[in-house]
Amino acid sequence: MNILYVSSLCSVDKNKKLEETYKFKTGQQAQKHHYLLSQGIAVQKNNKLIALTSLPINRKLTKKIIYKRECEINEGVSYIYISFINLPFLRQLSLMGSNFINTLKWIATQKGDKIIICDVLRFSALFGCLLAAKIQKCKMIGIVTDLPTYRVYSLRLSGVKRLLCSTFNRFNLFLAKKCDAFVLITKEMSKIINPKNKPVVVIEGQVDINMLSKENVLSQKYEKKVCHYAGSLFKIYGLEDLVKAFIKADIPDAELHIYGGGPYEEELKNLIRHHDKIKFFGYVSNDIIVQEQLKSTLLINPRPTNEEYTKYSFPSKNMEYMVSGTPVLTTKLPGMPKEYAEYVYLIEDENMDGITESLNEILSKSAEELHNKGARAKEFVLNEKNNIVQAEKILKICVQLMESSD
Repeated sequence: MNILYVSSLCSVDKNKKLEETYKFKTGQQAQKHHYLLSQGIAVQKNNKLIALTSLPINRKLTKKIIYKRECEINEGVSYIYISFINLPFLRQLSLMGSNFINTLKWIATQKGDKIIICDVLRFSALFGCLLAAKIQKCKMIGIVTDLPTYRVYSLRLSGVKRLLCSTFNRFNLFLAKKCDAFVLITKEMSKIINPKNKPVVVIEGQVDINMLSKENVLSQKYEKKVCHYAGSLFKIYGLEDLVKAFIKADIPDAELHIYGGGPYEEELKNLIRHHDKIKFFGYVSNDIIVQEQLKSTLLINPRPTNEEYTKYSFPSKNMEYMVSGTPVLTTKLPGMPKEYAEYVYLIEDENMDGITESLNEILSKSAEELHNKGARAKEFVLNEKNNIVQAEKILKICVQLMESSD
């Protein structure tokens, strides 16, 4: 089967070069999500995968105006980095045009079964590819990692900016609904994006099957009880409560290590200035994050569940946490299937006192008990949620669409 995978996915080498050249992180969560899925598809027989990529570069990063089309082959995937004009407004228009033209050309030149898989949050990609797919009557599957109307960044806006963003997101959702099938993170998403009950597969996310070779060994842990948080620094994600709960718990020989960046960063630095048991490391590469997770005692996701958007999200960090083999403490997220509950520790009361109580209880357990909890979680996600297994579920929908169009 010929598959066109449309997103911001870059090869590992290209991604590294972009980060070194422009001194920024290229959206590590999105890159990892699309990389794992593309590899899961590419390693299976009889699939030819081409990644059609809109580079995550804008005017804030560089004054370079013209970016020409580039191609490369890396790890079994053929990458096409489309051309665009790096100027306000013209960037989106040129990306739409490039996606449209490249998709038309791909459909016309491929022999046999062909299907498009597109990240619906890349608006210019969705618009251009959807138009080409409808003209050429080619089936298209939408990957939905977040609902456009529930993007966290838009919740922080106000006034005219919020109105404009809301209008744009609603149009984005309108177009996304035109896809022929969907890959969703939670079942609840289907109620909003799939009113016509088109084919759906829910995969929550996926873990890297290569983590099978990454051993989580007690003797290689930090001597201190290290609690670890990695991700975007938003108050809405419960990070402030976590920090204050850790300070209140005041557990001997314990430290809280925080990785990432975001709006809460400066306030966080001020808050922890007089607390040497809390360490802030900012942005680091995903490889470093993984190594730190292996050495930690407890990995924490304090995201509150009272926000409406949590029904439509499953944090990728939970999957990455679990596959490390270090135990996980998380809230009872509505988008988390019940099968996960026995493999993680749950925060019962989602407030500072509740998190304090959870930290005291869990960190009083023996190292062996904690290690066994983490090992069971790793076994579960590696067997049931690895990127090859999840890719197979998507390919089944591809076959279903091909058969329905015959």
